[in-house]
Amino acid sequence: MTAATDYARAINGRAGDGEPSAELSLMSFGFTEMESKLYCELLRSGPASGYRLAQRIAKAAANVYQALKTLAQKGAITASEGMGEATTYSPTPPDELLSMLRQTFEARQIAARATLENIRKPASDERVYSVPSVALVFERARSMLAQAENIVLIDFFPSIHDLLAPELDAARARGVTVGGIAYDPRHVDPRMPLNHESIDLVVSRWAGQGMMLVIDGRQLLLAQLSYDLTTVLNAVWTDSAFLSCIFHSGLAADIRLVAMRSDPSDPMQILTLQQSRPLGLDQILREKSDDTELPQTPLDKADH
Repeated sequence: MTAATDYARAINGRAGDGEPSAELSLMSFGFTEMESKLYCELLRSGPASGYRLAQRIAKAAANVYQALKTLAQKGAITASEGMGEATTYSPTPPDELLSMLRQTFEARQIAARATLENIRKPASDERVYSVPSVALVFERARSMLAQAENIVLIDFFPSIHDLLAPELDAARARGVTVGGIAYDPRHVDPRMPLNHESIDLVVSRWAGQGMMLVIDGRQLLLAQLSYDLTTVLNAVWTDSAFLSCIFHSGLAADIRLVAMRSDPSDPMQILTLQQSRPLGLDQILREKSDDTELPQTPLDKADH
């Protein structure tokens, strides 16, 4: 399986299991067991009356008719009545049903986001928090990359890099400096040198898939995931500017060392704390100074 498939299985909570049943797939969208069985029975056997369906799934007719009424309200089935004939139920094609469910979910998501953001009070407490699930690790990484304003430093295993590539590209498109270490030639760019010496260790010998992400010297995410991306082995996040700048400095040094093996002129020096001065460092410096204006760095000048 691909990394994306592994990740999708982890998100759906079926890591290591066999393929889910059709009924279970529908129940994950909020359908009851009875509703799922009826819809799937209609897909398998075609249109039928409520009486026939009750016989096929061996359930009480009254319960079946109530479930059919709910399915019709959800748009999962349609009912056809003829003169002197019992009501016949037909399933909505899966593509149409899933499209409706997606649109409904997206509408509810937009409404919920607006409501929740209205009551949220953002605060930085500089504590270190564990990140318990694979889904949250990736969602936090995407959120951090979307918030990046100044500089991003990464050390991602290849599969993780692939999954977060759209967000990395979006950050670059906004003018954010993205530097890191590549373990796959596909990921090499002017600020992401290839670490030839560690490819074997990363690909086949390391205990899991690693992720190190530092955003603007303000936020830090460290994670080690199982190779199939279904389990968190270790993961922590912090918005401590102090810790973020410490890891920024260490990761920038690693990137410089990798780059200097092929170019002794030290082209990645521009990523260091002193040269790039991430926003988190500015925050720390302002706490110790009355100056509100800090001098431009070489990276600032390069970006302009």
